[in-house]
Amino acid sequence: MTRRRRPARERRLLLRSRIALTTALVVALAISGVSVITWLVTEHNLRTQLDNTLTRAPIPPAPGAADGTPPFPDLETMCRKTAAGKPLQRFVEGLQFLRRDGSTCVPDGVDPVLTDAADLTVTAPTLRDGVTAGGIAVRAMVRPFGSDAMLITSRSVADIDNALAGLRAALLAVSLIGVAVAGTAGLLLTRQALRPMERLTNTAEHIARTQDLETPVDVSGRDEAGRLGRAFAAMTDALTESRRRQRDLVTDAAHELRTPLTSLRTNIDLLARSENARRPLPEAHRRQLIASLQSQSKEFTELVTELVILAKDQRTLDRLPVRIHTVIERAVRRAASRSTRHHIDVEAAEWSTVGDAGALERCVVNLLDNAIKFAPAGSTIAVESEPGWISVTDEGPGIPADDRKHVFDRFWRAPEARAMPGSGLGLAIVADTIAAHGGTVTIDSPVGTGTHIHIELPVKETGAPEESPHRPAGAS
Repeated sequence: MTRRRRPARERRLLLRSRIALTTALVVALAISGVSVITWLVTEHNLRTQLDNTLTRAPIPPAPGAADGTPPFPDLETMCRKTAAGKPLQRFVEGLQFLRRDGSTCVPDGVDPVLTDAADLTVTAPTLRDGVTAGGIAVRAMVRPFGSDAMLITSRSVADIDNALAGLRAALLAVSLIGVAVAGTAGLLLTRQALRPMERLTNTAEHIARTQDLETPVDVSGRDEAGRLGRAFAAMTDALTESRRRQRDLVTDAAHELRTPLTSLRTNIDLLARSENARRPLPEAHRRQLIASLQSQSKEFTELVTELVILAKDQRTLDRLPVRIHTVIERAVRRAASRSTRHHIDVEAAEWSTVGDAGALERCVVNLLDNAIKFAPAGSTIAVESEPGWISVTDEGPGIPADDRKHVFDRFWRAPEARAMPGSGLGLAIVADTIAAHGGTVTIDSPVGTGTHIHIELPVKETGAPEESPHRPAGAS
């Protein structure tokens, strides 16, 4: 048992809101990254400065130094807690002595740094973090001092912590302000940028609501919105043209169907009255009437078939490799079976296009039927084909120049051909089908020299597998 998938949650935020929110998030990440890096670099620089200060600070010479400096007071003198020692205490403020036995010597007024056993093992100047007895965080330098003591120099890190706290607050405020400004600016700029999209959306909703394809589409600019607007305008124009063609087809079809339907009804009514009145028609008249009914029904069937083909959506055509020489051979066999009074001469090279084999075969059959209808008996109909084109030439009377521009119109027939059978849809079907295949149809028909119809089609690139038409001939 399959589980039904839950419908996707609808997005409630507008596109401009989503873009503004995304912009704000990106800016927030960027500002946060910059702020963190700034804070870390500042902290590193300040602590490095403090370490350099401790490292480069002058220190008293060790007892017994042989560099010519005045002798330095011993530890007891430096740690003396008398009023006379106050100037010396100010001099040694931040200094602390650690004896080898673990005791400390701290001048009066100095908050001593808490020591541990590791300080007694130091053999070279060493920096470390520490804390005083009063709980103040300091940075300390421990170095050997003479043979029986360690000198500890310390500086408070309170100033650094205060500076970093102020910097942290400033960076946080700048980040919040930057995100707010970025979000607001993104919303305003996005709203301005999407204004053409909003107008296009309103137009599309109006068209969908009213079905008014004549509504003008406001198109401007060469950006994505402008391209979308032009594409939408082209789509509405195509829909308008399609609707017009459908309306014209229905109108023309109603007009053309009225005549055969009226004739069929008249003949059927005549037969029905004869049967109901029990007054049979003369046998010859009856046979003639039945033959007329058969001819009219056949003509009516062909007309309906052509109307269905003509009204069929061009998107339903196949898009398969088609051998044109095979299409021509089948079309010639079909046309030749309908008339034995004409000779059809075929010269077709082997080439292929991409399309609907059945529809293309019907095009060639329509051209051949048209040539057979107007060419005199015993004449030759020439069918030629080379890569990219097909032509059908007959030896008929030709078409006057004023009528050539109408030959591909639906239901159009030349005045001298209106007494002949046919619906006037054959060449219209050819024009529509070839256009759907990306080709063109032209006609050259000087009066008295026959008619030459030329079809151009795209040539399929070599390398793809060939396919012969498998659908029934005439289907499209």
